[in-house]
Amino acid sequence: MTSSSPLADLSAWLRERRGALGLRQDEVARRTALHGGEAGTVTQPYLSRLERGVRPLDALTPARQDALRRALEISAGEWVARTGLPLLSRESSDDALTALELFRVPVRALATAGLPLTEDSSSVIDIELVPAREHRPGMLVLEVQGDSMTEPGGGGIRPGDRVYVDPGDLDLREGRVYVLHVTGLGLTVKRLRRYGDHVWLTSDNPDHPPVRPEEATIVGRVYFHQPRGTRL
Repeated sequence: MTSSSPLADLSAWLRERRGALGLRQDEVARRTALHGGEAGTVTQPYLSRLERGVRPLDALTPARQDALRRALEISAGEWVARTGLPLLSRESSDDALTALELFRVPVRALATAGLPLTEDSSSVIDIELVPAREHRPGMLVLEVQGDSMTEPGGGGIRPGDRVYVDPGDLDLREGRVYVLHVTGLGLTVKRLRRYGDHVWLTSDNPDHPPVRPEEATIVGRVYFHQPRGTRL
């Protein structure tokens, strides 16, 4: 009679834990980035190797071990008991504690018809874990479809990126990025420009011409965007 190795047992435990949470490997990877930043990110390919027993848990840096534990919602006691690995020591400052607090915010597609202010759960495509430092009351998280705000070099807001929108920030300011509902265009994300007495909605992609709408409803200002984490 043969018994499984400790490495195989830990690999199976990780797979089972992820399955119990109903998460894909890429979703766990995204969670590690939110919990640990760049230093704590465990990529999807690396997580796959951990779950297959190709790589041991102790090959991860302490920061990545800690981010993975938090991403899989494993208690400190269970982690130590199962893995035998020490916990990452953290400073007890308020800033460090605040950085660990996450808010679950529904994600909706930017191209969805109508204003994204409904509580209709059918319009939700995912859940974003928003760090406390980026959370604002009533905020919206929208997933961008289309390349109108993608810069020529590939930067800017790209298809599939997520934008954080503050519906309480409705003051139009030169050069800022807003989500608006424009007749004929539906929901759109544009940069505001003033030329003379007129307000234009411009794209960062030069292939998309500016628009001067007769009427538009401001949904809110884009103040943050994922995955690049660039302030706007």
